Amino acid sequence: MIKDFSKKQLEFFNESDARLNIAVGAVRSGKSHITIHRFMKELFRAGPEGRYLITGKSERTVLMNIIEPMQEFTGGLIRYNRGMGEFTLFGKKVYVVGANDERAEGKIRGATFAGALVDEITILPESFFRMLLSRLSIEGAKLFGGTNPDSPMHWLKTDFIDKFANDPTALKHFRFSLDDNPTLSETFKNSLKKEYQGLWHKRFILGDWVLAEGAIYDFFDTDLHVVKTPPTYGKHYFLGVDYGTSNAFAAVLVGYNDDNKPSLWVEKEYYWDSKAMGYQKTDAEYALDLQREFGGYPIRMLYLDPSAASFQVELRRQKMPVKQANNDVIDGIRCVSTMLSQGNLVICKGCTNLIKEIEGYVWDDNAVKRGEDKPVKQRDHAIDAMRYVIYSHFGNKTTLKESNYLDSYQVGQQKAYQQNPMAYPGYTNSNGWQRY
Repeated sequence: MIKDFSKKQLEFFNESDARLNIAVGAVRSGKSHITIHRFMKELFRAGPEGRYLITGKSERTVLMNIIEPMQEFTGGLIRYNRGMGEFTLFGKKVYVVGANDERAEGKIRGATFAGALVDEITILPESFFRMLLSRLSIEGAKLFGGTNPDSPMHWLKTDFIDKFANDPTALKHFRFSLDDNPTLSETFKNSLKKEYQGLWHKRFILGDWVLAEGAIYDFFDTDLHVVKTPPTYGKHYFLGVDYGTSNAFAAVLVGYNDDNKPSLWVEKEYYWDSKAMGYQKTDAEYALDLQREFGGYPIRMLYLDPSAASFQVELRRQKMPVKQANNDVIDGIRCVSTMLSQGNLVICKGCTNLIKEIEGYVWDDNAVKRGEDKPVKQRDHAIDAMRYVIYSHFGNKTTLKESNYLDSYQVGQQKAYQQNPMAYPGYTNSNGWQRY
């Protein structure tokens, strides 16, 4: 048995010989690591001649999650041309395509591929995935991919994994758990289990395909997450604004101090419900209200609802530092969930509207039936404002923490390869790959 690869990883590496080969399971379970190795094996000697494709949510995520690890695994053989979105490895041309919306299918329409590696399949548009399958028309072409589970109504589960469950030539499905990554310590695994709660725990830790139902923050506890006063002084303050005219206008002030735990807290809110108050305010009036309510705080950045273009102009006219927020709802909810579950985010009890919204924030049953994770769009203005700050400013830090772990893991693997090259599949040295 090859050292330092788990039984499940070796199973995927040696038995992924179907047209579609999909690794599904927990975060950090070794899925991406082994799918990359398997794809490189396909490029090296196992796959048919022709062009290959690597795809994911965006070119940037593909570079971070796939190209950079491949570069380390191959000892720097890849010369990626970002302008052309391509590189050559082992004499095979490989194209890189980002698929962030339904229009992405046009990027590969008319192309023919001999194989593909897909990063995080469930977050890609269904139309793109189906188009890709139609492009894998060379005899012997295979797709390798990994993903975390999603809704059991998701198209990948219903139309592929379930549909072809009894046809191993069409699809093979490999389920991974945290224990299938041999590099993870028990301390790290326990830390991961604490970071994810509710829906995210079931999907990303247990690896289950489960519905998003009921309360979104079902673990929210006022005794734990609501405090009388800020836990410490703020090194920096951030303002999140969900803009509304006929709907409510909400702003929340988030304090940050990395010398303390919790390091983040929502200190104060501003809330104007024009329906309840009987009249709407203008952009200028809202800007003045923000100056009056929060002008005494050293606000580093204001993260604004991306749809509020006119209000952004007004804020800049008032010399306020403003950016459009990252409005990726599901990733933002997951980020806030992680911060809350880690005990790294609390809310001051004076933020009554925000607290009420959190307690009433639920999944949309109609969307769930379509296989989508979406919150009900009502009474969510303050909670959106909070999400804008947490995810836009601190969300990438969570990602960076995880990617740093991956980087150290991959560097460790490369060093191990150099010490004992024959112990690994697909080791690269200056003379090329060892035989599989």
